[in-house]
Amino acid sequence: MTVADQTPAGTELRRRARAQTLRYLAALALPDPAESVRAWTQHLGDERCAAEVHVIVDALTGTATSPLLALRDALRTTGGWCREHGQPVLAERYLRAADLLDIADRQLYQLGIDHLTAFHTEPCPPGHPHREDPAPELP
Repeated sequence: MTVADQTPAGTELRRRARAQTLRYLAALALPDPAESVRAWTQHLGDERCAAEVHVIVDALTGTATSPLLALRDALRTTGGWCREHGQPVLAERYLRAADLLDIADRQLYQLGIDHLTAFHTEPCPPGHPHREDPAPELP
């Protein structure tokens, strides 16, 4: 019987890892990693203009502090850890996954530009609480 034959299925390995690290995770006292994304997403149905939709999506995907790029950085860090611990093949797989998030970042940037271009004739309505009306001209 080989080691591969004795290795539990992926779901079982994930369950065991969770069970083995319950105290570790509790000691970290970290928030739910998707909590902020869900909070931002809840507002997507409330926006009344394209600019508002864009800034919400851009905050989630298109800024240096976005969850998308934070996940990319976490995958890069994990790849480095794997390399340092003698698993260069796993390291490369994590780095490729991080590269896919870079590609998604670029595609989402262009999608944001396309979104704003498509709606550029529809600014936030006058009197909208988030509209920054130009300053009135002085006589």
